[in-house]
Amino acid sequence: MDWDRGTWLVAVGAVMLAGAAGGGFVVFDSDYVHELQNDSAAFDASKEGHLHYANLSERGQEVVDRTIERGEYIVEREGETAPEFMYIDDGVGRYIIQRNGRAYEITTHREGPGMGLLWVPAMFILLPLGMAGAACVVAGIILVAFDAYRRRTADRPPDEN
Repeated sequence: MDWDRGTWLVAVGAVMLAGAAGGGFVVFDSDYVHELQNDSAAFDASKEGHLHYANLSERGQEVVDRTIERGEYIVEREGETAPEFMYIDDGVGRYIIQRNGRAYEITTHREGPGMGLLWVPAMFILLPLGMAGAACVVAGIILVAFDAYRRRTADRPPDEN
């Protein structure tokens, strides 16, 4: 098959469109989020979710310390989470931790995995790439159609009127 300019434009445009369509989407890893909600909560050892700091695992104590220091502490691997806490995808775990005579309310949840659009590449690279790809496809289709018309009319014998 002989590839003329129109066919090449359609092929290049299709590749550009496919690249623009798929290039801005990424799959995000899960994040395990710990947030300090209140640094003067009421502690009641008889209630579920109320925990003494001293009874937490070493990892649990580290998570609590960093969350209190930073206000929010995020880890990316499940192995970095505290075994005492639950990380819910579409909800929030709520805990009251008593540490050094003071009670802290900490919430936990899991974000992701998910898909999203990277806005900066989409706006400045992928959008123009997609527009150029669409223009190439349209121009290629026009050239292919014009070439087919030209060939069909060139092969006809002249009218004998």
